[in-house]
Amino acid sequence: MKSFNLFIAAAVLITAARTFNPYPAAGESNAGMIIKKADAPFITEKMYSVGTLTIYRSGNPRPGMEIETYSLNRGNNYYSLIIYRKPARLKGTAYLLINDDLWVRFASTGRVRKLSSSARENSAGGSDFSYNDMGESGKGMASQYNAELKSSSVSVNGRKCYKITLKPKAGRKSHYSKITAFIDRENFHYLKIDYYKNNANIKSLLFSDYRAVNGRDYPFKMVMESHIRPTKTEIITGKIDLNSPKVKDSIFTVSYLKRIR
Repeated sequence: MKSFNLFIAAAVLITAARTFNPYPAAGESNAGMIIKKADAPFITEKMYSVGTLTIYRSGNPRPGMEIETYSLNRGNNYYSLIIYRKPARLKGTAYLLINDDLWVRFASTGRVRKLSSSARENSAGGSDFSYNDMGESGKGMASQYNAELKSSSVSVNGRKCYKITLKPKAGRKSHYSKITAFIDRENFHYLKIDYYKNNANIKSLLFSDYRAVNGRDYPFKMVMESHIRPTKTEIITGKIDLNSPKVKDSIFTVSYLKRIR
């Protein structure tokens, strides 16, 4: 975490307090501002992380999988590369996302396939995250959805939250008809996100174990829980760099995807 001069930090907080109402009334337009604050830890030019993904079926964990994630934000373009490193049977499986285009490298055959728009809704590696979920988080909700504040007084795990409904912006493709976000009123952390299809809450993403990384609070634990089958998927971040020199333009290409081992 970067060290900030105490007086500068205080000035920033005072300015923020003057320009942002911490307890806005339901329906106010600053719902979008709340979402942007919650998005901030996930939006950076270059991010590299290593984590463990564990799938639970009926409460029983399957062997964990180690994944590497590279992401790059540049102008209006977003790139993401996710590579499975463990276990051996999945080593070399990878997902490459370039804006709205998605390719998958299958470890079993070494073949690379571009997925159709509908296939992006499928489970990634048997988890409760879709291919789309695995690669899109770095774009941030504010850029893709219109936000409406529904309440400032709900609670999640004992924390007072803003409840905000998000619906796709005009012209934006989304695999969800609606998303409901619960954001901590005190520090603007995402605590829970509910995903809807056809007005049914199909799954929820829970965030916890926030830690300071490069001056930002980042959740080191995320759990996606299905509401249509007895499964959940946990991602524990072990290492993260929000300005990593490992993130280079050359890795976000189909030719690089084919060379992964």
